[in-house]
Amino acid sequence: MNRRFFIKFLLSLGLGAYFPKLTEAARFENLHYPQDNYKPLRSVKFLRQIVTSDSRTSRTLMWQSDKEIANIQLEYILVGEENANFGDVGYKYFEQSGEGTFIYFCRLENLKPESFYRFRIISDERATSWQNLKTAGQNKFQMLVFSDSQCENYNVWQKVADTANKNFPDAEIFTVNGDIVDNGQAPYQWRHWYTAAALLLSEKIFAPVMGNHECYGLDWLNCLPEGYLNNFILPTNDEKNFEGYFYSFDYGAAHFFILNTQFDELDNFQPKLKDAQNYFFRRDSANNNRVWKIVLMHKDIFDYAQDKFNDIAEIFMPLFDELEIDLVFTGHLHTYRNRGKIFAQKKSPNGTTYILCGRSGDQKYVEPNSEIDDVTAPNLITEPESFITLDVDEKILTLTCQTVDGEILDKFTLQKLR
Repeated sequence: MNRRFFIKFLLSLGLGAYFPKLTEAARFENLHYPQDNYKPLRSVKFLRQIVTSDSRTSRTLMWQSDKEIANIQLEYILVGEENANFGDVGYKYFEQSGEGTFIYFCRLENLKPESFYRFRIISDERATSWQNLKTAGQNKFQMLVFSDSQCENYNVWQKVADTANKNFPDAEIFTVNGDIVDNGQAPYQWRHWYTAAALLLSEKIFAPVMGNHECYGLDWLNCLPEGYLNNFILPTNDEKNFEGYFYSFDYGAAHFFILNTQFDELDNFQPKLKDAQNYFFRRDSANNNRVWKIVLMHKDIFDYAQDKFNDIAEIFMPLFDELEIDLVFTGHLHTYRNRGKIFAQKKSPNGTTYILCGRSGDQKYVEPNSEIDDVTAPNLITEPESFITLDVDEKILTLTCQTVDGEILDKFTLQKLR
């Protein structure tokens, strides 16, 4: 019996709760330590700051609770002014695979760029601790890039997330480039992922990317990504039937396009996904005024088994050439590869740089070597978990890939020449 059908069997027996449980209380201790004589508001969990189209002036805050929270408020303060403001809090009840949760959200607008705020959640005489919020600036920033954090044992993802958070405290934003969890319709997977990522989520902005594992049901058949779509309120793409499937945002000197590569999984449910996304991508690129254009998408452009570009490459690479995309991050293959610059599917000094991200979870694959790769992890059989730091300013972009144990797999810079 393989891993997925073993999980399916246990879930069918109602035994999902018997998987190894991370200690939620310890991971959320700081969140549940209030000030100002309030009692702890322990029902708040999985607090996250979600990227908006312009993080200089806005932020989406989300959290969850097993029960409805009475008289809930979100208080926020600009550090240095100390005048209390209150955001409008909404919620929805979301039930998935027989488990229900209340998902709360609050959108903050008209924030000051490059400023520090504090916020907390209040319910009558109870409150969370004050949390930190930093708005984006116009130019420099550091980003953390993870991929494929899906796990059987989320202690592995926790170690990667905690290591990156500890070693790069100044990183303002992070992404997981698809396959965030192993099964997007399994509530316990999301609980364990959030608990493992609690320290990373506490102050950094999250920009999620949908992967194929977000589009599997408990029977491991293709389905709509309801778990992903309900967990994250994302910037609008003005496509009514595809909100949350793809989006874009500005951050500092860069504009990010989050594209969807799940055509195989979603074609029977969303047959117009490709056309809607291509229209959005062209329109959004034309309206962009940032220095760098960066794409985040899950499935990769290369088939190592046949040593050639695949159907995802045929769909997207001509667009990347046409729209002069600087950098593309992919995932899905669970190994780190740097392809260098490619134009018209050939190596070119003026092409787009393609980076295949290594895994941040415990699911190991082994792909063969190829001449398409400029940099490959040195030992593919024992390749450890890794993540990327991306340092961006108006002239230079620096990328460093390192393992969870601190080994540098790759480091290079791009200069803005066009």
